[in-house]
Amino acid sequence: MPAARLAIASPGPTLTPAQLELTAWQRQVQYQISTGESTPSYAFCLPAAGQPMHWGYYSCNGFSASVKADAPERQDPTYLWRDLLQLHSAFPLHCLVGGGDQLYCDGVFRAEGSAALKAWGEQTEHSKKLSSPWTDEMEEQATAYYCAHYIATFSQADVSTALACIPQLNMWDDHDIFDGYGSYEADMQGCPVLQGLFGVARRFYLLFQQHTTDAFNAQHKEFLGANDGSSFHYLRYMGPQVVLLGIDMRSERSKARILPEATYELLEEAVAALPTGPQHLVVLSGVPLIFPAVPAAEGILGGIARLARGMPRFRSLVRRTGLMDRFDQPEILDDLLDGWVANAHKGERLQFIRLLQRFSERQNLRVSIVSGDAHVGGVGRLYSRPKIKPLGDDPLFMVQIISSAIMNAPPGHQVVKMLLRTNWARRVDERTKEKMVRAFYPTHPRTDKLIAQRNWCDISLVAPPFAPPTVPQDPNFGGLRFTMRVENARHRRGCAEEVYYIIVPRHPAAPRALVSTGTHHGEAAKSAVPAAVALPTRRWTTGEASVVH
Repeated sequence: MPAARLAIASPGPTLTPAQLELTAWQRQVQYQISTGESTPSYAFCLPAAGQPMHWGYYSCNGFSASVKADAPERQDPTYLWRDLLQLHSAFPLHCLVGGGDQLYCDGVFRAEGSAALKAWGEQTEHSKKLSSPWTDEMEEQATAYYCAHYIATFSQADVSTALACIPQLNMWDDHDIFDGYGSYEADMQGCPVLQGLFGVARRFYLLFQQHTTDAFNAQHKEFLGANDGSSFHYLRYMGPQVVLLGIDMRSERSKARILPEATYELLEEAVAALPTGPQHLVVLSGVPLIFPAVPAAEGILGGIARLARGMPRFRSLVRRTGLMDRFDQPEILDDLLDGWVANAHKGERLQFIRLLQRFSERQNLRVSIVSGDAHVGGVGRLYSRPKIKPLGDDPLFMVQIISSAIMNAPPGHQVVKMLLRTNWARRVDERTKEKMVRAFYPTHPRTDKLIAQRNWCDISLVAPPFAPPTVPQDPNFGGLRFTMRVENARHRRGCAEEVYYIIVPRHPAAPRALVSTGTHHGEAAKSAVPAAVALPTRRWTTGEASVVH
């Protein structure tokens, strides 16, 4: 158990990280925290050595300011957190992955956040905003806001219980900083006020979500790359067979690029260095890679932004309508520019897809993608052109799970219908196509490839002890099962009302590696049964859905 300590404040309490060894059996670890007045006890679950991990994925744990007070989601904000805890009590989760927006810090620009930042945002002259200094008053108010907001968000009933009993892995998105960070014009993004605010948000993100500090990380090298504080990418084993690649798409983002060119080389080198054991690579992309696009709206709002920057009177007029935000661009433009499907990121999106394809082809890894941000649930896929049947035999077949939001309210049904009007199978390049998938039929119409309902995703390997007894020749043995647990706010019954299963098979050229069960004594805990070489695709007789059809 290392003695390194993380300072929360100076002076103030400290945290002491600990390293725990896995044993031949899954086990519960109890711990206590002494607060001076009481000593509450908590417990979390560790998998057995060699056992696949059972884990969860969620995003968007908070509310946008636009969500009305009488919205059903606000009446019971932690409904799906209770569903998660119920599942955990019967089928322990070894880890919980936050895919972005673990809290919403947009209130820093309102009176309850920082009066100084609110006044800055209300200035009408664009040039004055750009030249305004980052003041001690702003630093003090922002620090107080982020600290209090983290404590309030993570102390909510059900949320705090989950965080206390399930180990966390997180990656931030814009609302962990403030709305739209990274998608503003370069002069606004780089101005002293926004950079000063980013520094405060970054400090609290490291402490509350990564459980580290710059000084601690400089010594222990917890992330990929130089660990100089410029970005926070990571690779983590989710058991021997599954690796999670968390990609930081905020720290170095600009309006022109989501990731710097050097990051592509860094990620490629990191994955290339993996040993031959893992068979699944799950890539965490905060914003969806496969998603319907609205290019006309992007163009119109971009034109308004250009006019507003060049014409002060026009900017003043548009601000009075409520269309223009405090950063002097149309209110929803940052949301459109944030995504991979934005026209501004078209070239880089192809670069990113080809990077994932190299992961698959060079190392025989089945690549899957988990995303959030959009406040809808959905399943998309990339696949070869021409199409290879069955899809399980396609090395370029990749599934994307959009799981959002666990707390925030979904967009209106008309917004989702508008998005679905632009949804069809598309050509990505000369050898790749993409499409959204009918994952929710027949509960929802065949055309509903996005669902405007709160959700989170449960993830486990299709192998003992996480599946009925099977043999390696079964078509989905060794696949990765994504279980979307969905709320129906009109007909709540105390747990997720809708459940959808998406099974992703292993790569067709995956080696005959061992798939451990983690259920035996001693050295036998590391033994396993041979994995299937090929994965023919057919529907399970149990009725479990698979996107490979």
